[in-house]
Amino acid sequence: MKFSLSHISAGATAVFVGYSSAVVLILEAVKTLNGSPAVQSSWLLALGLAMGMTSIVLSLRYKAPIFTAWSTPGVALLIVALEGVSLSQAVGIFIFSSALIVLFGLSGISDRLIKYIPVSVAAAILAGILLKFVLAVMPAVYEQPIIAGSLVIAFFVLRYFTPRFVFFWVLLLAIGLPAFMQDLNFSQLTFSMPTWVWVWPEFDLSLMIGVGIPLFVVTMVSQNLPGIMMLRSNGYTPPMSPLLTTTGLAGLILAPLGAFAINLAAITAAICQSSDADPDSSQRYKAAVAGGIFYLLAGLASSAIVGLFLMLPAAVTATIAGLALLPVLSTNMFKAFSDANNQLPPILAFLTTASGTHFFGINSSFWGLLIGIVAYYLAQHFKSKQAGK
Repeated sequence: MKFSLSHISAGATAVFVGYSSAVVLILEAVKTLNGSPAVQSSWLLALGLAMGMTSIVLSLRYKAPIFTAWSTPGVALLIVALEGVSLSQAVGIFIFSSALIVLFGLSGISDRLIKYIPVSVAAAILAGILLKFVLAVMPAVYEQPIIAGSLVIAFFVLRYFTPRFVFFWVLLLAIGLPAFMQDLNFSQLTFSMPTWVWVWPEFDLSLMIGVGIPLFVVTMVSQNLPGIMMLRSNGYTPPMSPLLTTTGLAGLILAPLGAFAINLAAITAAICQSSDADPDSSQRYKAAVAGGIFYLLAGLASSAIVGLFLMLPAAVTATIAGLALLPVLSTNMFKAFSDANNQLPPILAFLTTASGTHFFGINSSFWGLLIGIVAYYLAQHFKSKQAGK
């Protein structure tokens, strides 16, 4: 198989965009679990290997640019939901969620069941999860007005000129400004090979229901479904079930090492599926394969990646995370509330999720999903009855 420069460039860009916009969230999730830098490195190694292998195998199998990723909405959910949870319990949640994805893939009913979750309600739940991170940008600007403020300005200016590389420039600025102001902790930067940190799972029923099910739903609705739609919109029609089974198995096997959720990519996949990757659509799968190789390399360099982000001031990483999730929040807010005639169910789901309230020890995301779905179908029922009068 012969790679062109455009294949390599597209694959490298897709991986960089994915890492630069969400690595900080993964590190934050491990911190929530009181995990060490070694655990952070192990998570990134496991994720890199899982995403690399699935991207390569699926793209070669179906000769389509099938690019996988970790669940960014999923890790945002985990940061909120894993407060006070042990690493072992978290691994139990990951295994449970990935097992549900495998079952959906093997059953062949995923395409039908996913349609019963209203897009507006799913988007509202995701918006409620992401709100906390986007709101954290302003306190960060207050704490570090020059550095964080410059990142915000650069983000809004550069995204209109170089939208594909905006996080490349933001990340360079996030390193360059603190370095210029002598505000980097270089002692955190290491270049050692990553090590496996195996964590035996502990299965807690309330956590599996309260966190595992929302993680599964968010991954399916906000990641896998858009990933399938992105493939379809670019003319690729691989069957959904094998894709879900493969990504679910990757997460299931590597969960004890930190692979919390592996799914189809949408935004980064678009880079490999565009004409910039190759004018010939039948050859664009090579860009996804190249991206898979870069994933593997990034996994092996996970210790250096962890050190790079740990040496940045906390306000800077909070700003990067908030800016990375701002477009996702905006998109999901629009999806949730664009229908003026059907706004009550998504607003109930949004407020319940954003509240962070735990009922019976179960996370607010689950209650947001439940309340949103019930309100949606009740509204549909009442509308049909009124129409029948």
